Amino acid sequence: MRLAIGDVVRDRSDMALGAVAGAAEQADGSVVVIQLSGGELRQVRRYDLELVGRRPESEPDGGSVASWGVRGVAFVVATLGGGAELASGGGWLLSFLVGLGSSSAVTAAFQAVQRMAAPRRIHV
Repeated sequence: MRLAIGDVVRDRSDMALGAVAGAAEQADGSVVVIQLSGGELRQVRRYDLELVGRRPESEPDGGSVASWGVRGVAFVVATLGGGAELASGGGWLLSFLVGLGSSSAVTAAFQAVQRMAAPRRIHV
């Protein structure tokens, strides 16, 4: 079973609902730490858990301040790259493609950083 921190699970022994808070390794196997209402933490074996719901996804990429900042930087880089190519004697099509490539490079780097910083699912 793959779980992420924040997934809602049910303990089958007493039907208690909780959110996954982490995982721990013990001498006799791995356990999942769940946080019950009221802040109580409980260690539960993986075969005693039942997945009820996944944690809600974060807001879409289009609304964050960082994504708007990256779009602005990508626009400036594209304008500078395309303008430099046009000034060096290239045609308008080549200048457009240089600008498009520059913008794509900036946004691809941002998306790679976002993917590395995203929450991971753990196998228990």
